[in-house]
Amino acid sequence: MARQLFGQFLDQEIDRDTLIGRLQEMELQLQADADDESEDDNLDTRTLRIRVFGGDTLGMSIREIGQDLEDLTHPNAQILLRGIAFGLAEDELEVHFE
Repeated sequence: MARQLFGQFLDQEIDRDTLIGRLQEMELQLQADADDESEDDNLDTRTLRIRVFGGDTLGMSIREIGQDLEDLTHPNAQILLRGIAFGLAEDELEVHFE
């Protein structure tokens, strides 16, 4: 689903706020599912980490992606957009829940 969302964003079918909102919905659903499976009373604190391409060892949080894409003329946004495009083209974009 994340790949589809990033593809739609690159194709300008959805805007930044929609991208970030849907990624946050995915994260909340995964957290809720993990809480349902957990036997203890601790809420799941794992979050989505998105690796946009294979060389990206740490990945980015949804908040970091949102910040970088806030101003599409900023160099960080341009680098991220190229990374997303490359990751999608090379099938390297990965979503981790950790």
